[in-house]
Amino acid sequence: MMSSVNLQGLKGLSWVRLSFVDVFGAAHSVQLPASRFDRAVAEGEPFDGSALEGRARHLESDMLLRPDPGTLVRIRDGLARAVCTVWSPDGSRWPGDSRTALELVCEQLTELASGYKVSAELEFYLFDQSGAPVDRGGYFDEAESPGVAAARAAADRLDGYGVAVDACHHEAGPGQYELDLAPLAAMAMADALVLARQAIREQAGALGLKATFMPRPLEGEPGSGLHLHQRVDGRLIDESGKLDDDGRSFVAGQLAHARGLSALAAPTVNSYKRLHSGPEAPSASVWAHVNRGALLRVTSSWGGAPSIEFRGADPLANPYLLLAGLLVAGADGLESGLELGPPVEEDFQGFDPASMDSARLVPLPRDLDMALDSLLADDVLVDSFDQALLSRLVDGRRAEIEQYWSRVTPWELERYLEEA
Repeated sequence: MMSSVNLQGLKGLSWVRLSFVDVFGAAHSVQLPASRFDRAVAEGEPFDGSALEGRARHLESDMLLRPDPGTLVRIRDGLARAVCTVWSPDGSRWPGDSRTALELVCEQLTELASGYKVSAELEFYLFDQSGAPVDRGGYFDEAESPGVAAARAAADRLDGYGVAVDACHHEAGPGQYELDLAPLAAMAMADALVLARQAIREQAGALGLKATFMPRPLEGEPGSGLHLHQRVDGRLIDESGKLDDDGRSFVAGQLAHARGLSALAAPTVNSYKRLHSGPEAPSASVWAHVNRGALLRVTSSWGGAPSIEFRGADPLANPYLLLAGLLVAGADGLESGLELGPPVEEDFQGFDPASMDSARLVPLPRDLDMALDSLLADDVLVDSFDQALLSRLVDGRRAEIEQYWSRVTPWELERYLEEA
């Protein structure tokens, strides 16, 4: 858990950064004098609610930020940070807030959520001032480089904030790295992922580098994923990595809702250039023990314990909505007693549609538009979120799709400029 500072521990602080996320999961903050922090905890701090819309500004209402004192951490001399939920002006929780959405799901699924723990593999690229990858290293490369130094420094910074990092290493792409966050409860992990992205960016910037969490920033190179290893205390999976009956239904539930979950797990146009891109990027709603192309893997050991690994997310996912969706999908599998089919260990990347159909493989959405349609068609997921929140999320992403399709790309110019 994140180390906390009680209100008396504000001594020596001048400012507190009140951190919150918009509907897309992007971080924002209000800087508050430390002397006003206890009042913000009790009554809320007013702010312009339009920030919650992401890039749009339709919600022009004064809202309240209520910091969670258990998340207060010192981040440098005189400055601390606290994670906030958003409240309505009447003093009630606002269900359109991403953090509140996860909070409400955890309350509704208390039995499951109370034992639910998640560890995370967070991948990212580091570029130098010219925009080139910081190194040409490969998977688990041992060579010392500015990128390695930046990754270690970010891990040290997170450890100082109370977020344990189990390991960091070079990934398969040039200048690509991974930080492995130790297991936390759902809310604590969502908070930690937002903080980790900030810490990595800030540490990279301090060393003259630029960090990106774009799912696939380089053509022809591996994309960056956010792999989530799920466990539930005393349930789902035994010490040898074998699923029990509840575990099979839990996995079946997440597979059954995989297409709708894609809109939460892979939330950008660029996300679908990572998915379907190779043997280790999921493209179908299947599970396996070994196959890294599967959406879900049941591993015998990760961080010292078996886990159910969800491989369909990328680092730009809103972690609050993603973890809420995974809990809801797993819980629906348990409640409905869904049956789990056999694992798929063979490489199905080259399967044509007929082969996919005969093997009963359900493909994941090919693009963001299909993913959003799948989310809206999934009654279980839709009913678990505030409808205004979903509308803002879907409308905002649809606007991005329209912007994307209106652009003329270098590939189109190269391919068609002199056609005919």
